[in-house]
Amino acid sequence: MSSTYRGLTKIAWGYVFLHLNLNLGTLNVLPNWVGYLLFFSAITLLGDQLRDLTLLKPFCILLGARELADWLAVFATGQTLMGQFFLLDALLTCIGLYFHFQLLTDLALLAEAAGESGGGLRTCRNVDAVLRTLMCLPLPWEDWDTLGTLILMGVLVVWIIVMFCIIWQLFRLRKKFA
Repeated sequence: MSSTYRGLTKIAWGYVFLHLNLNLGTLNVLPNWVGYLLFFSAITLLGDQLRDLTLLKPFCILLGARELADWLAVFATGQTLMGQFFLLDALLTCIGLYFHFQLLTDLALLAEAAGESGGGLRTCRNVDAVLRTLMCLPLPWEDWDTLGTLILMGVLVVWIIVMFCIIWQLFRLRKKFA
C-alpha cells in the first residue's frame, strides 16, 4: 500500500470518528481526539505530496488537545471543559474552521493531481464551512418557534449528508492509490 492510500484512509476514518458520536451515557466511545490523531498521522504520510498540508500540523495538535481535554472532562465530571473559556473556545473554533477548509482544499488538489475531479470535495468543503459558521453564530436556537426548529433540523440534515459525502469521496479517492 502506498503512503497516499494509507494517509487518505486515515483521514476518511478521522472524519468518521469526528462526526459519528456513539455515547455510553455522556461519554463518546468514538472520541473526536482519535480523529485528530488520525489526521496528524495522515498529514505526516501525505506531507511529501502536499507540502502545504504539513502547515496544518500545529492546528491539528491544538484541536486534538481541545477534544481530548473535553473528552476527559466529560469522563470525569460529565461536562465539557472548553465551553467555560469563551475566548479560547472561540479561537479554537475558528482554527477548526480553517483546518477543515484547508485540509479538504489540499485533498481536492491531490485528487486533481491523480486525474480525478476535486469539485465534489470543494463543494462539500464550501457547504461544510458555511454550516460550521452558521452553527457557531450566537443565534437564539432554543427560542425559535416550530418553523425555526424545522430550519435548524434541515440545516443539521444537510450537514450530515455533506459529512457522509466527504467520507464517501475520501474512501473512493483512496482506491485511486491502492
